[in-house]
Amino acid sequence: MFYSKTGQVVNKQGDERVSVKKGQAGWVLYGPYMTLPPGRYIVEFPIEADPAVPAEAVCCNIDVVGGFGVRLLAQKRLTGADLLQADKSITLQFDTDVEDVFEFRVVSTGAGAFTANVHRPLKQIDLQSGQVLEIALPEMTNPFYKTHIDKFKYFEKNGFSFQVTAQDIIADFSGTRFHVYNAEDLQVLSEIFIHNEYNFITRRDKIVIDIGMNAGLASLFMAKDPTVREVHAFEPFSLPHARALKNFALNPKTAAKIKPNQFGLGEKDEQMEVMVRSDATIGISVRGADTGKPETIHIREAAAVISPLVKRAKAAGMDLVIKMDCEGSEFGIFKTLAQYGLFSSIDAMVIEWHKWWSKELTQMDLIAPLLEAGFIVLDKTQLSNPHAGLCYAVRAAQ
Repeated sequence: MFYSKTGQVVNKQGDERVSVKKGQAGWVLYGPYMTLPPGRYIVEFPIEADPAVPAEAVCCNIDVVGGFGVRLLAQKRLTGADLLQADKSITLQFDTDVEDVFEFRVVSTGAGAFTANVHRPLKQIDLQSGQVLEIALPEMTNPFYKTHIDKFKYFEKNGFSFQVTAQDIIADFSGTRFHVYNAEDLQVLSEIFIHNEYNFITRRDKIVIDIGMNAGLASLFMAKDPTVREVHAFEPFSLPHARALKNFALNPKTAAKIKPNQFGLGEKDEQMEVMVRSDATIGISVRGADTGKPETIHIREAAAVISPLVKRAKAAGMDLVIKMDCEGSEFGIFKTLAQYGLFSSIDAMVIEWHKWWSKELTQMDLIAPLLEAGFIVLDKTQLSNPHAGLCYAVRAAQ
């Protein structure tokens, strides 16, 4: 598999090429994300320029990078004359003193048309004998990436970039990095980073409580806000909690603000054994899935956990903001918050509510105590989906 963002793929008898027209600028080829040990290498870039390309015009750049684009090891700027004189092939030699993941990239400037062969032959030079050894480039297909290529292209158009290997996909959005494993992750990316569902803006510093941390993307998004001093995140299930820790490890500076807890919040302290599935981390309530493997989860009374954070925010003169997406537990959490009179100490909330457990309960059972506590509520529940929705609540100015 190859990776390309610019040009049109042409396949002639199994020989894949990317054809670029004049005016098309961008990444023609990148990848193949190949791990190489220390040594000296030569990579060949088969590129054929249109004879009409002006000799002095730089029509493309080629380079070799390691560490997913962090380390630049070799590069060349190629004019029309360079390509015509090179007899359809340009080589770059590079040395690496550490094992790394490498890309051999071609980027078009848009100055002229050319065709780049997808296959870029790689050779290693034995430093003792000088012998040149052929290296076979492995098939680097990532099945999930290949199956959902149109969705990934959509995200790329909206500012995302992706590092793709056969085993992993790492997304990057404005410097925040995270693993992508399945279609659920793409849904969450869209909600958080494209639709800005949790983009709280306040003048004062704030403490954020993330109830339903899942894989930690909302916590990372909110923690990147310089006015956010702390994020206290809660997730009872082991799989999404472990995934969150992996995502936090990719963002050590931002993650330093996040305090992840492997327990959920609810109406009371309790321990439950529920069924969980490895292929789903969203849409699962604390009552578990219908099928899967048993897991023991722990729930703590929400008011007992949140009360110290309320006092902490008040003592420091900070706002307290709550994000809540906990698949039905929100109704029990609201009961205990109301019982302990904590709504008056909360400045803003976003609640994704769910009608999992009771036909009688609706978002109005959540909105009523908010209005009573002096909040203005924006109910974004869609009439086409009366079983779940989104509500924003902001404390009214006095």
